[in-house]
Amino acid sequence: MAAAHKNLLQLWSKEPKDNAAVQKALNDLSAALSGANDMNDKAAALATKDLYEISVLQAINNGDFDTFDDNINQVHTYYTMVPENSENKHLMTGLHLMFLLASNRLSDFHMLLEQVPQKEQTSNAYISTPVRIEQSLMEGAYNKVVLTEKNIPNPSYSVFIRIMLDTIRREIAVSIEKSFKVLTAKDAAVMLLFDNDQQMLKFAGERKWHLDGERFIFEVEVAQEKPVNLDTVRIATQTIFYAKQLEQIV
Repeated sequence: MAAAHKNLLQLWSKEPKDNAAVQKALNDLSAALSGANDMNDKAAALATKDLYEISVLQAINNGDFDTFDDNINQVHTYYTMVPENSENKHLMTGLHLMFLLASNRLSDFHMLLEQVPQKEQTSNAYISTPVRIEQSLMEGAYNKVVLTEKNIPNPSYSVFIRIMLDTIRREIAVSIEKSFKVLTAKDAAVMLLFDNDQQMLKFAGERKWHLDGERFIFEVEVAQEKPVNLDTVRIATQTIFYAKQLEQIV
């Protein structure tokens, strides 16, 4: 077990990471721990902690959110059983909150947040970041979600912010298609929180928007789209306001 644990830590510390090697090391340590005789041993406890935490971070790197969901719950259980090895608890809780937000599992988000002391919700960066993002989403202040990525407590948070931004852009796009007959490409880029024309044109192409010169022209018949969770009428009335805010901040 000790050798498998050491190997995992060494591989995880290397940059760039060899995902295949890390995954094999995780499997090897998991197998070694399952055969351990004394799980109350300090070395076994530390190895278990590292196994769960690295499994969570590796799942984020791989975009494997089913594995993330399984392992993050194991992490919380472990911290309850062995609180003395919980130095990364706030990071893991923060990542779990980000995952729940990105998955639109708001009831689970609030249930998990209720387990965190109020002081930590505002003073601990790992926790306060998803709290602020959730507030921004509820207000429709999507520019604040973009700006959050510039000041995150851990690089893994970016993965979930980008998922949220993709969802936001899709839903704002539905609002645009329902609310505008003509929209300049510049205004569309600002409303959709894009940094440059190339990103805007790529997105527009994927949605089959018709570009006429420097403006998009939308058909009278609204394109079919899956149901969305945000209020598209509210988005239509607020996006220009927040877009102007974003321009002023930038």
